[in-house]
Amino acid sequence: MTRAAFLEPGPPVPVARRSATTTDFGRAQDVLTDLYGDHRSRLLGSGRRYVLDVASVDLGVVTGPTGTLGLDRLYHGSEVASTYAPPDERLVIGQVVAGRLQLDDGVDTTGFGPGGLYLLSHEREYHTRSLDLAVRVVRLDVSALARVAAETTGVAPEAMRFHGTTPVSDRVARHWASTLRDIAHGVLLDDELLGHPLVRAQTIQAVALAALAVFPNTALDAATDPTRVPAGPAGPTPVRRAIAFVDAHAHEPVTLSDIANAAHVGPRALQLAFRRHRDQTPLEYLREVRLHRVRNDLHDGDPTQGDTVAAIAARWGFTHRGRFSVAYRQAYGESPARTLDR
Repeated sequence: MTRAAFLEPGPPVPVARRSATTTDFGRAQDVLTDLYGDHRSRLLGSGRRYVLDVASVDLGVVTGPTGTLGLDRLYHGSEVASTYAPPDERLVIGQVVAGRLQLDDGVDTTGFGPGGLYLLSHEREYHTRSLDLAVRVVRLDVSALARVAAETTGVAPEAMRFHGTTPVSDRVARHWASTLRDIAHGVLLDDELLGHPLVRAQTIQAVALAALAVFPNTALDAATDPTRVPAGPAGPTPVRRAIAFVDAHAHEPVTLSDIANAAHVGPRALQLAFRRHRDQTPLEYLREVRLHRVRNDLHDGDPTQGDTVAAIAARWGFTHRGRFSVAYRQAYGESPARTLDR
């Protein structure tokens, strides 16, 4: 990685935020349909107690097959019964904050209280009954999940399926909560940060990885199958192709599949080849390149003109300031602030 000219990450794009509060049941159904697709609801409790309060942020498509992501905070007052099937190619994951939810997926009926975590797949219809329900909801494209599953386990995108409504264990459920907490504290409240294409793509990637680890699915089955035969490693030529591609496209929200396609091998084979020839993964090399680009920008930056470490790091996809500072110091033996102040 030399100090050659390279393209900068794209400019921030607007973040779509919306909110609504209503005590009108009909108006509430319009709001929910707009967010989650068509569903049928009945008010079982007192109309005088009914209220819907929702706040949402939507991350649209960025360059590459990253998909879209929606994050919602929702309160549904009184008692409500609903029938709902997520739209095609959309997954809905909810975590109860307060109140109660009863969920019938056609096979089992499960009750959820505070902390309860559930998944709604586009392949099923669900019957729910809620009472004074406060919930945090994630809306995620199945295409993003299928891409990440293919990259990490080799499962063909068309074979990617979720076959359970609840987490595989309490331990992995805590991983989901931790992932969303990091997003909420790290990027969700900062529209400028969240508008950067690299940050947006990495946020979607983190949520997809967490969903694949938490809920039963075919990719998780493949990853834990003791009879599975791993792909053989590729030779050094695909590694060189991958390195050239990463060096030329590090400013874009590229994925492991993008890098593997440029190298003319599969993602798993490329990962094994990188391990054999470079003792790192392709994505670790991508991170190394971006860290080097941050250093170049810090060298060229001017604090008197408003340049900051946080803004420069975020432009290259580093949103967690603590982890970024540790990685930078380990790589270059000094703090990023010292580099900028020179």
